[in-house]
Amino acid sequence: MKAMKFLGMLGLIVGVVSLTSLNFSDEAASSGLGFELNWDEERAVELIVAHLAEKNALIPDEELREVARTMYDASRRYQVDYRLVLAVMDAESNFRHNVVSGAGAVGIMQVKPVVAREFSDEVGIPYRQNVLRCPHANVRFGVYYLSWLSRHYDNEYAVLYAYNVGFTRARQNMQRSSEPKTWYTKKVMEEYEKNRTRLPGV
Repeated sequence: MKAMKFLGMLGLIVGVVSLTSLNFSDEAASSGLGFELNWDEERAVELIVAHLAEKNALIPDEELREVARTMYDASRRYQVDYRLVLAVMDAESNFRHNVVSGAGAVGIMQVKPVVAREFSDEVGIPYRQNVLRCPHANVRFGVYYLSWLSRHYDNEYAVLYAYNVGFTRARQNMQRSSEPKTWYTKKVMEEYEKNRTRLPGV
C-alpha cells in the first residue's frame, strides 16, 4: 500500500514538472525570446560548421566556428539566406579563404578590393591593405554586397550575375528584371537548392 501511494505521488510530481516545462516552452516559442532563440542560433551555427567541414573548407580549425557565426550573423543582419551564401562560396572559391583570382578578387567570397573600399563604412570595417584576407571581414563584405545587389535587381539570377561579373558590367549587359542563366548563376542556384533541402532556414 505504501509503495502504491509513493508511486502515485511520484507520478503526480512528474506530471506537474512536465506540465510546467511544457508551458515554459510554449511561452518561449510564442514570444520568440529566451532559450528557444538561442538554441536555434547555436543549431544553425553548428550546421554551418558541419557543412564547411564536409566541404573541406580551407579555414584554420580554430577559426572555423567563428567564421560560421560571422556568416550567420551577417546573413541575418543583411537579410541574405545563409544557404545562398554557402552556395556562392562554393562557386567562387571552393571554400578556400586564401585564394586570389587573376582579376584580383580575394578570399572565400572572392571580394574585390574596390568593393571593400566602397562599402567599408556600411559594413563597419575600415578598408586597409589585406583586410579581405581575413575570413571574417571577407564574409561580411561579401554578404553585404549580395544584399546591396538585391536592392538593385529583381531576382536571384541577376544578383548572382552582378556579383560574378561586377555591378557596372552587369548593368551594361542586362536589364533590371532579366534572368541571366550563365554557367556561374546556374551552378550557384543548383547548389543553393541542394542547401535548402539539407539545411534549415533562418
